[in-house]
This record gives sequence, structure tokens and C-alpha cells, in this order.
Amino acid sequence: MRRSTVLGRLPIRPSDFVVEIGAGPAPFMYTKLILDKYPLDNIERYGDILNVAPIIKADAVKLPLADKACDVLFVSHVLEHLDEPGRFIAEAKRCARWIYLEFPTARRELMYAWSFHRWLIEIESGTLVFYRNDIPQLFGDFFHAHYDFLLDRWSEERFEELNSYLYAATDDLACTISPTSAMEHVLERGARGDRKVNFPSEYGRAGTTGVAYSPGARLKLLAWALTPGTLIRARNRLRRKRNRSRRRRLGQALVARLLCQRCRTPALRLERGRAGEEIACTRCHQRYTATEGIFDFDL
Repeated sequence: MRRSTVLGRLPIRPSDFVVEIGAGPAPFMYTKLILDKYPLDNIERYGDILNVAPIIKADAVKLPLADKACDVLFVSHVLEHLDEPGRFIAEAKRCARWIYLEFPTARRELMYAWSFHRWLIEIESGTLVFYRNDIPQLFGDFFHAHYDFLLDRWSEERFEELNSYLYAATDDLACTISPTSAMEHVLERGARGDRKVNFPSEYGRAGTTGVAYSPGARLKLLAWALTPGTLIRARNRLRRKRNRSRRRRLGQALVARLLCQRCRTPALRLERGRAGEEIACTRCHQRYTATEGIFDFDL
């Protein structure tokens, strides 16, 4: 099943207040607000955040959202980055009713072994189990250096094999930190010695893989293969320039859902300051200013 199919089946309505943590270049279609620790730096993501909603700089373990102010928290490929995932889960329970979580499977971690993934995460009997990630880069930079549009399409068609996902009420969330490391966990589960088997491929006999690519995907692959690299890079530069000039503004209705990071009360209002718009707390008088249209709530 493809990712677009999975997301299309989620019981999320366009009217729901959806807050996305770490949206990146491919945000969820119903996202109303984006929270990110590093909104202006692509430190641990593959591209700029797409400006489809207002962006606030904030830490996932101290969310600037009032209690139950959020219908859905959308958290795709963020959980494995966090130093303290338990604190984030507690925050999610406080401020959201539902949550969508997505993270790499052990297969994908073995392929890439990203250095900035702190955890290998498994869903075991409904509980999120975090294994401290010590998986070595068994393939070196192979999958990183040779990642291209073809591998992207290949991965998209095998979404469920390479990604785990969970949509649940936050009250039902449970998590634990395993004393077993990620590599120990993978070795315990993997076949070794005489238990190893060979898996025959259908490709040589039938000339096809197990996935039938759609005509649209085949046309995109053909266009990508025939387009000169200079044109692709020029298009990407133009997209980045346009994206950065389309920053979405916060409105008072959205500000009313936010939480002051100093006094932890929902007493914020949008005001006009010397340097432009500011968010002010009417209780403790903390003021939040914006850089490039992004308000800083990461106190």
C-alpha cells in the first residue's frame, strides 16, 4: 500500500485542527499549524518546510499548545529523532485528542542507518517500544549517495515494508524504553546460521517485480530520466525561492490555541510591535517575536 493511500484513509476531516510536528517538504494535506525545532535549518531533513501553514519554532517536548487544543497531532518521521520521546508522548496526551505517528521500520534503518536517529521504534502489543539506535552503517553511504527519483518511487510503492504507522487516541498511547539495543533486537529477530534461507526472485523468470507501477509513476520516471540535471537543479532553486516568499501568517483564532512557554497559560494575543507583529502574554507579559515570519516559542 502506498503512503498516499494510507493517509487518505485516516478519519481526519478538513475542518479538524491538525498540528504537524516537523512537517518538512511533504506536509499533511490538512495541516493548520507547523511546529519545528529548527524551521530555518535542514539539519535532519531532506529539504525546506513547505509553507502550507503558519510555522512556529518550538521544542516537541514542550509544545506551545493549550490543553486539548489540538484535534490531531501529525508526527511523521520525527519520533526517532527525539532525545526524550517519553516527554513528547506526555505532551501529546496533554494537548491532542488523536495522533498519527510514522517512523522507519528496522528494514529501513538497516538500509540507511541515519546517524541522527536516536531510536529504532517498534509497535509491540499496542505499545511503542524504543530501542537505543546503535545500528552500524552496514552499507556505508551506498543508499545515501545513490538515492534518486527511481529509489524514491521504489520506496513509495513499498511504504508498509519500510515504514511503521499508527493512528490512535492519545489517551491510549503507551511507550517504554527497552534495555536491549537496536542491533541486539535486530539480531535476536533475524535468521542466523542454519536458519537462514534464500528467497527466490520472480524478476528473472517473469521479467517483473512484485509491484505493478502505475502509468503515472512510469511517465514520471521516464521524464526524470530524460531531463538534464541542470534543469532539475534550476527548478529546485526556483521552488525554494518561491516557497520562502510565501510564509503563512498567524491569526488571532490560532493564537488563542497557543500556550505561553513561560507561565504555561493560554493568555496570548497578537499585537503590533516595533518590528512588526508580536505575540504577547497578558498574564506574565512574555513577548514572542518573529524571524522571517516564524515566531520563536523555543524558550
